[in-house]
Amino acid sequence: MREWRLWAGAAVFLLLFGVVLALVEVPWQPLLRFDLSVDQHLHDTALRHAAWTGSMRTISAVLEPTVLRVVLAGVIVWLWWRGARIAAVWATACGVVQAALEVGLKDAVARPRPALPHPVAVATDWAFPSGHAMTAATVLPLLVAMAWPRLLRPAARVLAATVAGGLVLLVSWTRIGLGVHWPSDVLAGWFLAGFTLCAVTAAVDTWRPGRRDAELRGLRPRASQRVQRSTADPL
Repeated sequence: MREWRLWAGAAVFLLLFGVVLALVEVPWQPLLRFDLSVDQHLHDTALRHAAWTGSMRTISAVLEPTVLRVVLAGVIVWLWWRGARIAAVWATACGVVQAALEVGLKDAVARPRPALPHPVAVATDWAFPSGHAMTAATVLPLLVAMAWPRLLRPAARVLAATVAGGLVLLVSWTRIGLGVHWPSDVLAGWFLAGFTLCAVTAAVDTWRPGRRDAELRGLRPRASQRVQRSTADPL
């Protein structure tokens, strides 16, 4: 039953992405005006406040896609070493699908990045969807999902989910604030990340029902396993 909910979630995220894509491709003038007004306002702020701009550059660099993918790769290797093979395949598939969708859609849509006077940052590839936003919205929830069975206290789970969500919002905001993405690029990245997580998780759970959950639960410290035998899965 849960697999069908995940497939339904994937369909909803894909539909939302399709709406944004259609509005960008038409192009729909209200969306373009909104994108431009937000970018211009944040760009003016970036030009006036050097410290603010420097902090955005730092956040964008620390949470760039390459860094997050290296972290994910390290976790995947650890999962495989611990014998959680299906969980490792799941995490790998999420990362590969996300990267493939990002690269393929950037080339297919070929949307130019904002051309603002006196740019504070430069990016050379296409804009749509935002790679930073999409990668963060894929990898960070994945890390939380993999850690979920080890977080036995509700407060720890709330904290982990809140931090991950906050980091996704933060790095996405920096890409707009630095003038290298339109807001709709970021929105599209979020929707595609949601689609990726739901679709890949549904596919893996359909292929090997219950294995991913069981493997992740088995990664808990043995003492914790004796205290609490079951835990809910966030995906």
